Amino acid sequence: MAYAKKIKPAKKKGTMPKSVYKKGGSTKSQKVRAKSNKNAAKGSKAVDEGREKKASRLLKKAARQETRSIKIEEKEKQKMKKGGATKAFKPHMMYNPKTGKGTMANKMADHLRMKKLGFGHTKPKKK
Repeated sequence: MAYAKKIKPAKKKGTMPKSVYKKGGSTKSQKVRAKSNKNAAKGSKAVDEGREKKASRLLKKAARQETRSIKIEEKEKQKMKKGGATKAFKPHMMYNPKTGKGTMANKMADHLRMKKLGFGHTKPKKK
């Protein structure tokens, strides 16, 4: 009895899986650490097979990647302490919910002040 071979669809060069683009996905340090763990596993397998040269190369690579992931993780923690990865502020209109009058928020301080007063981003509909 012949078995049919599963054929995987060819990946386009330079494309990233959709999971990378999802919000809340894995961080860069987690991705580097996963690569490190993969290389460490390959290295330990090579040791078991008696391929010392390959094993030492893979384990050294895993150690470098682990060090890199630790440095990246520290940078990520510092970013989060500062308030996360922030985008540049863009001036925009904010509207008074009672009167419907629009006011321009030119700075982040203006935006936060108006937010405390109950202003919103959408223009209220007239009755």
